[in-house]
Amino acid sequence: MVEFERTDERELAPSMRMKICVAGVGGGGLNVLDRISLDRMMDATLVSMHTDVRVLGHAMTPVKIQLGSERMRGIGSGGDPENGYAAAIDTREQIRAALQGHDMVFVCCGLGGGTGSGAAPVVAEVAKEVGAMVFVFATMPFSFEGRRRIQQAEVALEHLGQVADALILFENNRMGELTLPKEGIQKAFSQADQLIGHSVRAIATMVMQPGIVRMGIADLLTALRGPNSRCLFGFGEARGTNRVADALKRALKSPLVNQGMLLQNARNLLVHVAGGESLTLAEVENLMKQLGKYVPEETQIMFGLAVEPSWVT
Repeated sequence: MVEFERTDERELAPSMRMKICVAGVGGGGLNVLDRISLDRMMDATLVSMHTDVRVLGHAMTPVKIQLGSERMRGIGSGGDPENGYAAAIDTREQIRAALQGHDMVFVCCGLGGGTGSGAAPVVAEVAKEVGAMVFVFATMPFSFEGRRRIQQAEVALEHLGQVADALILFENNRMGELTLPKEGIQKAFSQADQLIGHSVRAIATMVMQPGIVRMGIADLLTALRGPNSRCLFGFGEARGTNRVADALKRALKSPLVNQGMLLQNARNLLVHVAGGESLTLAEVENLMKQLGKYVPEETQIMFGLAVEPSWVT
C-alpha cells in the first residue's frame, strides 16, 4: 500500500551527491538494515534504533541509538506503542543529530509491536523537521499475531501517513509466500527482509543514479500518489544471453506481484532498468514489450534507464 498526502512537488536541492540515511526502528527495521549491510546494497548512512539494548547490540550498522535508555532501561517497550513513542521523544535530539544533513531518509519498521509502532512516527517527524524527504517502508503483522497488534499497526500507519512523503506497506501474510511451505522459518524472514531491502535500494537508485533516462523526485511521487493504492514491488537481476527475460521473470515471481496478475489493476507503473555497457536498445524494447502484456493500456508508465560501466552483465 502506498499513501501520499502532500502536494509538495519539490525536487531536492541540486548537489553533487545526495545524502541518504536508512533508519531501522525496532526489531523489524533492524532486520532489514542487517540485510542491507550483509548484501552491501547501497551507499547510505545506516542507523539502528531500538529500546532493547540486547537486540541493538547485535545490529550490524555502525550507528546505533538506544531509545529511551533511562525510561526503558534497555529491556524494550513491552509491546506497548505508548512506551515506544515516549522513548523516541526522550531521545529526540540524538535522532535529530543522526538524521541531520541528509537529503532523503528511509524509515524501515515493523508495525504492531511497541518500538516500531510507537517510535517510527517520531523518527519520520524528526526527518521532516531537518528538511529531508521521507519514505517509510513498513510491514503489517501476520493475521495470526492477533487483533491487538493489528490495531496497533493500523494506528501507527495513520500517524506515519500524516508525516511521510510516501508510505510503502508490505503485508507479512503475502510476504510469507516468498518461500516454499517446507522451508525453514528463518529463510522466510530472511527473504522478506531482502525484498524490503531491495525496494529501498530501488527507490534510491531511481532518483540518484545518473542515467540515459533519469527519473526525478516528481516522477517518483506521481507514481506513488493515489488514495488506497497498493505498492506492488518486484525485483529481478540476471546475467547471460537470456538476461532480460530472466530478470523480468524473477521480478514477476515476487508474491507481491503474483506472476504479474496483480498488475492488471495498476494505475501507475514505475519501471527502472539498469545494466552494463553491453545492454542494448533491443533488449530494453523487448523487456518493455513483455512487461506491457501484464498492464492495461490506460496504465501510466514511468520509465528510467541507467548504464553502469562497472557492471558485468
